[in-house]
Amino acid sequence: MPPGQVCDELSKTISQLGNQYATPVFQPHVTLLGDLAGNEDELSSQAQQVALRLRHFQVTLTTVDYLPAYFRCLFIRAQETPALVQARDVSRYRNAVGQDAKFMPHLSLMYGDFDSETKQQIIASIKREFKVTFPVNRIHLLSCNGEPKEWYHVREFEIPDQ
Repeated sequence: MPPGQVCDELSKTISQLGNQYATPVFQPHVTLLGDLAGNEDELSSQAQQVALRLRHFQVTLTTVDYLPAYFRCLFIRAQETPALVQARDVSRYRNAVGQDAKFMPHLSLMYGDFDSETKQQIIASIKREFKVTFPVNRIHLLSCNGEPKEWYHVREFEIPDQ
């Protein structure tokens, strides 16, 4: 999850889009791994182990894009750096999750079902290039059961500083 002013600006964009297009509002985040099985205590323990195996890194957001998928309706691509891929791989290993679809790091701006023309109009109304970098020094465990308005923050875990 981006910190500080980056989080504030992205939250504002997500809220504005949610209000304008009647779509869910959610916290800005880059998902490392989703659809995890287990209770919150088990997942917290696994997330703690992931955090301990990582080092601080950066996430760079690049270009706004879209796909014909509800949860990838409109998003900002994140640069696929070795550190981000390692974080994903460590998460997958610690959570005993097998190979899944290719990792496409991104930060969602809007969830929903809209045609390409509408998405292109939205992109034109915001901005296409972001070029925003933020530090990652903690990972967050979220419960994403149900609708986005029902999601909640379970816990966060500090990534060691070297």
